[in-house]
This record gives sequence, structure tokens and C-alpha cells, in this order.
Amino acid sequence: MKNLKILLAILPLFTIACSNDYTGETSETAHLTESAKKSGIGPVNPANPANPFDIAGSMHNEILEIIDETDYNSQSIEEIASLVDSVSAAHPEVMPLSSHYNLSGRLPEITLLANNENAITDVLTACTMGASAKANFIIFVNNLPLVAAGSYEDIQSAIVSYEASVLANTGFSAEDKRIILTATSVARYAAYEKKRKDKDWETNVTSIAATVCGAEQNLVLGLKMAITVELFQGNNPTQ
Repeated sequence: MKNLKILLAILPLFTIACSNDYTGETSETAHLTESAKKSGIGPVNPANPANPFDIAGSMHNEILEIIDETDYNSQSIEEIASLVDSVSAAHPEVMPLSSHYNLSGRLPEITLLANNENAITDVLTACTMGASAKANFIIFVNNLPLVAAGSYEDIQSAIVSYEASVLANTGFSAEDKRIILTATSVARYAAYEKKRKDKDWETNVTSIAATVCGAEQNLVLGLKMAITVELFQGNNPTQ
């Protein structure tokens, strides 16, 4: 809890608060929001209804759960990406968008991300987000490991608090908020799933970078790239 308090104390220093509600939801995600209500199991619910892109994390976990049931043993980026595309194409919420955002055309990019210790810095440098949004987000990502060793409740509280500050920030564009909130949703749900299986789990910053990279184009591509990186690094722990 000490680390959580430190992180929550740091975040307001890098955000500009206001009372305006965020209205930048994109039309392509509007039809997906209902399925976000099916968010998780157990005493702690990973959902944050205040995040208009919360569906990204919900679908991330649903797709991962299906893949876990297949007893896959894929080792390469190519095999894992193909598996993620196949499972996503059959997911009822992802299906309308999935075929337009296959991973096959992003394999070199995903490979670079999965093997890059500075992936988040490189992705944000090339990202279309505004300078203030980039600076704000990298501080959040760098401080997230402070609470990763604690309980999931600590992690969720830190992420939800940050999401509230992003929603209230008048200095961020609608596109800045869309990308950041997609990434935080995936990170929040991913932490929930991983913490259930391994209490010593550490934040996967590369997965966050992959989400940002894909989310620039589309929410579905962002969560699919995150899943691919997570599965690859899980099967290749030295990466």
C-alpha cells in the first residue's frame, strides 16, 4: 500500500484536472460495450465502467482464456499471431472488425517489440500522440511496477486513478485519450488474469507498448498485438 500511495501521489503532478466528461468514444467500439459487463470472475472485478474503452481489456482476457483451453504449444511469433487471428475471428464481439486487422501484416513490428527492452520508449517516440500525453503516459508506465508486487486491488486502484486523470485532462486530444485508455484497460485486465495465477507476477511493459502500437490504428489490433507479445514472451522467458 505504501507504493500505491506513492504512485497515486505522483500522478496528479503530471496531469491537468478538469470537470468535463470525456466524450471521445469512437463509433467502431460503441457496439462492443455491452460485453464489457462480462468482466472477470472472483471477488475483485477488473472492470472500470468510467473508461469508454474498457471493452479492450475484457476482450483481451476472453480471447486469452479461449487460447489457454486449446493447449497450444506455439513458440514463434508467426504461429502465435496466426492462432490469435483465428481465435479472434471467431469471437462474437471481435468478429466484425477482426478480419480487417489481421496480424500477418504486422509480424516484423511485433517481433521487434517482443525483443526490445526499450519498446515503450520507442513506440511512444514514433506514436502520433501529443507530446504532453506521451510524457504523462511514460511516467505512469514507469511507475506502475511500484504497485505490481502488491495485491491486484493495489494495481487496479492505481490504474483506475490514472484513467480518471486522463479522462479529466483538457490538454489531451480525443485520440490521445483513446490510445491511452485502450492500453490501460488491457493492462488492468491482464494484471487481473495474471495475478490470479501468479502472485509474484510483474508488469509486462512490452505488452503495454504493443497495445499502444496497435491501438493507434484500431482497438482490436491493439489487444491482439498485446496478446501475441504476452504469449510469445511467456513461451520464451529469456526474451
